[in-house]
Amino acid sequence: GRRALCGGVGASLLVPSPATARAEWTCGALDDWTMSKRQESSVRIRPETMLLASKGTAELKLLKIPLGRAAATSFEPDEQIDLSRFFASRAEADRITPTRVADIFRASLQRQANSPSSPLLAATVDLDSAQTILKGGRRYVSVDYETDGCRKIDEDGLCVNRAKRAATAVLTVALESQARTLEEQRRMDRGDMEARYIDTLWLLTATAPLTDSSQRGNKKKATDGLSDPELRQGLRAVTSAFELLGD
Repeated sequence: GRRALCGGVGASLLVPSPATARAEWTCGALDDWTMSKRQESSVRIRPETMLLASKGTAELKLLKIPLGRAAATSFEPDEQIDLSRFFASRAEADRITPTRVADIFRASLQRQANSPSSPLLAATVDLDSAQTILKGGRRYVSVDYETDGCRKIDEDGLCVNRAKRAATAVLTVALESQARTLEEQRRMDRGDMEARYIDTLWLLTATAPLTDSSQRGNKKKATDGLSDPELRQGLRAVTSAFELLGD
């Protein structure tokens, strides 16, 4: 039978991934990036930073976030349900739409910006840029946005380096085993232990400083495009190379 997902807030049709030591993800555009952290897999049922990388002033970050209580500060229960359902089936994706997924991401960024301890001060998401990408039988959503944040804080807690950045994100949700170890997974496979699964959000963001040309002129509406086309194209080239491996 089916089991509850998202800490009891939804149900999914996704095929679960077992807890293994194999790589869970790949990104074919990282050859010329400097990686300060790269974690190929994780069986921990908690938010994890899987990748931190830089290339000049551009930055990459990959997060793995179990939905449910672990994601409660970032996503409302109804948002988590919609995320799970969008990535579960084509029919649900047609009903919910990638624009809704992008709006959920926008709301999460706004909550982050509203936190006094967050370096993010504001974010503008281009909802019209949201699009579904199909790769290896899996659904992803790509969306463009801009951030305004504090890059450096002095000893008095004051922002001394405020900067605006262009950004592109790609999101997907995978159903994964809640086994914390390979031995637990083997016991689940043998039927010696109840099988438990959870929806997990994968979020890759690529950001770079806005160019002078992209900040000149009159203010644009969010639907007019957010920055210099070449800069945006470069960010998309990296995020579009991201893919989860197997099921």
